Amino acid sequence: MDYRIIMLSILCLLIFTHVTHAFQETTVQTCDDEVFQARCRFPQELLITQAKYGHIEVSRCVGDIFESLGSLGCYANVTDIVGTKCNGKNRCDIPWNDPEIVATKSCEKGLPMYMDTSFVCIPGKLDVGGCNTISVSRKMQYLLSQDIWDHHCFYDLEQNVNVELSAESNMKIRINMQYVFGEALTEREEAYATYGDGVRVALQKKSIEIGSSHLTLTLTNSNPRLLIGFQAFGCEDLETPAYAWVSREGDMATIGCYHSEYEWKMSCVGSKWIGPRSNCTEKQQEMSKPTSTKVTKAPYTENKTVFTTDILFSLIIGLTVLLCAIVITVGYVCLKRSKYTYEAKSAPYEMATMMSDPSNTATWQKTNLQGNNDTLILPVNSFQGQTLQLR
Repeated sequence: MDYRIIMLSILCLLIFTHVTHAFQETTVQTCDDEVFQARCRFPQELLITQAKYGHIEVSRCVGDIFESLGSLGCYANVTDIVGTKCNGKNRCDIPWNDPEIVATKSCEKGLPMYMDTSFVCIPGKLDVGGCNTISVSRKMQYLLSQDIWDHHCFYDLEQNVNVELSAESNMKIRINMQYVFGEALTEREEAYATYGDGVRVALQKKSIEIGSSHLTLTLTNSNPRLLIGFQAFGCEDLETPAYAWVSREGDMATIGCYHSEYEWKMSCVGSKWIGPRSNCTEKQQEMSKPTSTKVTKAPYTENKTVFTTDILFSLIIGLTVLLCAIVITVGYVCLKRSKYTYEAKSAPYEMATMMSDPSNTATWQKTNLQGNNDTLILPVNSFQGQTLQLR
């Protein structure tokens, strides 16, 4: 298996891991003379899931003594007020005496009031504009179900809301649904996607791949808050080479030349086209050359790539071996030359004189074999066999 496919699969798994896990909800109690603070790591955004203001129950803001009075449990729902101040931000601060929140007080006087706020950190979500078709890109995007309901996106006969999602032609869409706060309040199907000839797929807490570049997202219940993630994946259409045609069927593409029967195929893996790269330009030029006589064409054979990976690897090994042989040979010759020069310099003067000429190999090799016995036999053609005694 190609390592690129493995790496692509791991990358896709990492991208969707943060969507499939349950969001961690944080609850903060803000008493008198305190400031409500909420923080999220960038680029996550705050989403207020619930906010109450009153003397709700015994807590760090309300002591046990007030429980005996029987007045606890009174509060006002200020989720929308706090959400307006915090939703979509990376951090949020609200003082305990915020005028808008204090104005909602409808409980008995004399009891301590506090704010109980719950929030989650979600990835950056897409703002729903006029409920037009939403463009799906390769980047992961998110929709909040409450935004779709608030914009009243295309109610159908069953009082469901619908919004269109569309990617580029021949791309596919991954879609995921996650409950942001709590679980579904009913057993009713909360959301589903419709595509093609009415194919319907229920959204679940896992990534679902829709085999289409266009779908309709339908929400059936406005009570649960859902975070819906979507992303386009697949390969864009190939650019048509010169003098060629392209035919695509799903993740397979066939490219062929107009002026010959030459064709090659490529397959879409992840977001890349994998397969041979070729062209029809040279074949077109050959076809356009004028000919004076009729030439019978040889049967067409598929054009092969000249230098494949195996051939290049073999050439590199061969050149390496040749280079090593040259280095060894040169080293051996230099070593022998150094050895003879050293022996010549260490011999008697007359012997060194003859041995200093490397071209006179017969003489100095023979002398070397006889040993140094103070008797030097000269070549026949020099002194006609005479023998000289070295003194």
